Amino acid sequence: MSNIIESRRPLAAITGASDGLGKEFAKQLAADGYDLLLVARRGNLLEKIKLEYESQFGINVETLVCDLSRPDDVKALELRLANEEFLEFMINNAGFGREGMFPEVDPDLEEEMIRVHIISLMRLSRAALVPMCKRRRGFLINLSSVAAFLFGTNCAEYMATKAYVYSFSRSIQCDVSEYNVRVQALCPGLTHTGFHSAETMKGFQKDKTPGFLWLNADYVVRTSLNAIRKTKRVVCIPSFRYKLILALLSNPIGSKICEWAYRKRAKNKT
Repeated sequence: MSNIIESRRPLAAITGASDGLGKEFAKQLAADGYDLLLVARRGNLLEKIKLEYESQFGINVETLVCDLSRPDDVKALELRLANEEFLEFMINNAGFGREGMFPEVDPDLEEEMIRVHIISLMRLSRAALVPMCKRRRGFLINLSSVAAFLFGTNCAEYMATKAYVYSFSRSIQCDVSEYNVRVQALCPGLTHTGFHSAETMKGFQKDKTPGFLWLNADYVVRTSLNAIRKTKRVVCIPSFRYKLILALLSNPIGSKICEWAYRKRAKNKT
């Protein structure tokens, strides 16, 4: 029997926990007294977080190396989550970006994104909701993006998968409301993490993006946790600036501006 189960503290499970928003979710939930189940591909980084957070917060941390693009890994994690009696938070944070113009993209790599952003998220959400609904308490946060509301060149699959997460989260909230379980589609804008410096995003030029568009990871996570605990809103868009931007772009004129901007960005890369 694991230390996490023996402790009888509430458990938070987080995918993509080795860096960025996942690591920050782990930190803030550990500070709130949650034991952690941290899931990611980079086991060495998970072990460093485990040692740091157990020492700093006096909680138990279990790490699990898992590739969510692999069906067998996902199914093993599903089984684990469905049997976690004290699971209270599930954070489906794992994901990545990839730039490429259709139809020049590699369909196998695009399918990998769909497996991580959509299929694994759907299966892990279902598994986590089993003990949450049974206990009539729990919080499920699925990482979407402001990209869910937009469209543009060079990132069709990313925007489409995030739109799925947004719609899926809103719909399953309708199914689990009677069990006192809260669901959130977290839709941040550009955030200071390792996301944009990954190999799959090597074409992204961060220094050419206006500074006022960038959010800090601690702010995004704090806003997300406060919202899911204190409000009944499913969609969380951290910061007023992004709410305003989306309001301006969600109309025919704004859509044309958005389309023009993406085309100009794509032209500058050629």
